[in-house]
Amino acid sequence: MQTAKVVGKGRPLLVDQVMGLLSDYIQRERLRPGDRLPSEADLAERMQCSRNVLREAVGRMTSLGLVDVRRGSGMFVGTTDSVRSCALLLRSSLAISVNDLVEFTEFRRALEGYAARQATSKATDGELSELDAMATAIDDPDITREESLKRDSAFHLRLMEIGGNRLMATILESLLDFMQASMDSTTATPRDIDTSRQLHAAIMDGLLKRDPIAAENAMEFNRQHTINSLSRPAKSQ
Repeated sequence: MQTAKVVGKGRPLLVDQVMGLLSDYIQRERLRPGDRLPSEADLAERMQCSRNVLREAVGRMTSLGLVDVRRGSGMFVGTTDSVRSCALLLRSSLAISVNDLVEFTEFRRALEGYAARQATSKATDGELSELDAMATAIDDPDITREESLKRDSAFHLRLMEIGGNRLMATILESLLDFMQASMDSTTATPRDIDTSRQLHAAIMDGLLKRDPIAAENAMEFNRQHTINSLSRPAKSQ
């Protein structure tokens, strides 16, 4: 039986790592929306994790529509419709508060760190060039702050499409309101181009060098910068 490659071998797997491994398994096995997943015991063995960690990971993915758990029938790959339905329900049921934005950013950190790591091996040279151009365009000094934020969102969504998978990208796209609110809350007016350029340049450096650890760490730093910034309002310079 082929097992998933464990991230940080020798240390307990985090739930978000198992989510990434399970998403990778679905993609690697070319499972389609609605296809049946292995049993809980089988998946725990494949993911090399405890059943409790697996259950929490599956629970989170179920709440996002990525996995469909049917009592008495088993677990199945979620569909695009189920993802959109769950995302829209979440978006419509929550007022966007600082706590909501922090939780959303933590969720993005799990998905985008995984996508950045995967993109170092999955992305074509053309796709890396495309991402590099998009990252550079974010900090064009001649565009408005609002246009810069739109380009920032587009860069992260494109990276998710390349390094993650279609369902992951659908989640972020469906929760675009949260993404835009998070960026708006943590972006100075006028925008701090130097800091933004450094954050995105670090991500692209890891991607262009096809260094999975550097790319993932740069994305982690980017998201942690957002979380730290959420503790204080965007500043006017």
